Amino acid sequence: MAEGLEEIFMKFTKLAGAKTPEEQKQMNPKACGKMVKDCLPKEMVNIVDASVFPKYKEKGKSYMLIKNFPDFIRGCAHEYAKLKTKDPKLAETAPDVQKYYDEFVNKLSHGGPNVHEVKISKTGNVEGLTDTSAYTGSHKQRFDEEGKGRGAEGRTDKPDNSGYVGEYKGEGTYGKK
Repeated sequence: MAEGLEEIFMKFTKLAGAKTPEEQKQMNPKACGKMVKDCLPKEMVNIVDASVFPKYKEKGKSYMLIKNFPDFIRGCAHEYAKLKTKDPKLAETAPDVQKYYDEFVNKLSHGGPNVHEVKISKTGNVEGLTDTSAYTGSHKQRFDEEGKGRGAEGRTDKPDNSGYVGEYKGEGTYGKK
C-alpha cells in the first residue's frame, strides 16, 4: 500500500466510531463518504456511494477492508477518468486512470479528516449570559436554583381547562355552602 494511505484509512475509520484495532481496518459507508467528501473531487461523492464502494466492500457485509483500499482508489480513479473523458468504455489500464490514481493517492496521503472544533469564547461575556442569577422577570422562571433549564415548564403557561367557564377560579366549590 502507498505510503500514508493506511494511516489515512485508519483516521477516517476512527472518526466514524471504530474503537478496536480490528474495527479500524474496516471502513463503513459513513467513513468512506466522509473521506471522499474531504479528500477527493466533488463529482466523486455520488459515484463512490452508488457504484465504487459497493464493488469493493466485503460480500454480505457493510464495510470495506483495508486490503481492498488501493483497489478502491483505483476504482475511483477509473470512474473519475470515465467522467472526465466522457468515455464510458474507458479501459482500467488507460493512462488517464493512472494519472488520476496518482493524483488521488497524493490528495489522500496529504489530506485527512476535515473536522471543525468548537472553541470557548474568550471575550468574557459568555459567563454573564450563562449566569442565571442575574435574570429577571419571566426569564427567571426558565431556570431552577442550580441554573439548569426547566424546559417547556419554564417557557410556557399551561392553561387550566378544568372548569366549564375559562376563567373560573373556584374549582370544586359549586354546590358547597
